[in-house]
Amino acid sequence: MNFEAFLTNKEPDFKGRFLHDIWDFSNEDIENTHDFIQLLFPLDVQSNNAFHGYYLDTEKSVRDIRSNDLAQKNIIKSSKWFLDFLERDDSWLRWHDHNYLRITRIIKSLGLLVSVDEANIFYNLVLELIDDDRKEKINPVTLKFWKEALKV
Repeated sequence: MNFEAFLTNKEPDFKGRFLHDIWDFSNEDIENTHDFIQLLFPLDVQSNNAFHGYYLDTEKSVRDIRSNDLAQKNIIKSSKWFLDFLERDDSWLRWHDHNYLRITRIIKSLGLLVSVDEANIFYNLVLELIDDDRKEKINPVTLKFWKEALKV
């Protein structure tokens, strides 16, 4: 899969979905579809949680995305889109939730492909969604993973 072409809305993913198609997902689609997050927020290591196996397998693919303004803007747009989802539905605020892995991935991907500043912005916006009462519901190991994800 050509991540740069996907992230610039020029080519579909392995299921024929363009980036804008995923941005049109309903809350239910976002919550229950598990094969898109690794595509919107790719990393340079293979995911243990993705059956499709797509990742940024060359340094060139990372450099190409880092040097493509549209790809970077779309990664940022995707992070805001996902943050909007988290704001609309607080069911993820519990001890364990698969969205915690997604948040970690987004932080790492932003740091790798856009900037550490953008990763920090996303991280801080997620934390703003968690008031002190809700913070007790989240596994402290998760909060540690998010903080460590900033160290790309």
